[in-house]
Amino acid sequence: MDFIRRIPLLVWFLVPTVLILGVGIWFFSRPSVLGEQAMQGGSDSIKPAPVSSPVAGTVEYDIVSRNHITQGTAGSGYNSNPPTSGPHWAGAAKNGIYDSAIPDEQAIHNLEHGHAWIAYRSDLGEEVKNNLKDIASSDDWKVILTPREANDSKIALVAWGRLLKMDEPDLDKIKDFIKTYRNRGPEKTPE
Repeated sequence: MDFIRRIPLLVWFLVPTVLILGVGIWFFSRPSVLGEQAMQGGSDSIKPAPVSSPVAGTVEYDIVSRNHITQGTAGSGYNSNPPTSGPHWAGAAKNGIYDSAIPDEQAIHNLEHGHAWIAYRSDLGEEVKNNLKDIASSDDWKVILTPREANDSKIALVAWGRLLKMDEPDLDKIKDFIKTYRNRGPEKTPE
């Protein structure tokens, strides 16, 4: 009993306070299970945000990761062509129409922000390219249009975790894809 009386009252308050602060700092600084899987491509697959009426023909892909890589370096480990998620640069491209290709690693950041990406091969006819430009310019919120020679199809519509490939354009379906999957990325941004 004498031992307990010799311990100053301040110590009785200080030790539990330090322990509580330490546990709190540990708890709030560790990544959540969902965030850790999404950021590091955890063993359990992460699916894209659900929609009530999916666009026919659209394929959903597991989210590979949300890791940022050094600007200018190539990403790897993608599970679709064009990629629908995965390692990407920290800087997104601006909305709009591009006459030359942008790096996949930059476009993926746009997808993470909820953009819809229309990627087309250069062998697409001028009339179709002009139709795509009309769609992208008339509904330009969170939409980018770029040429991309590495496409498996003439046109690829890409959103976070989703891909719709077309060799023959269906302009109504393109518009529907944009409206259905735009702003469904994990990072909600106003641009």
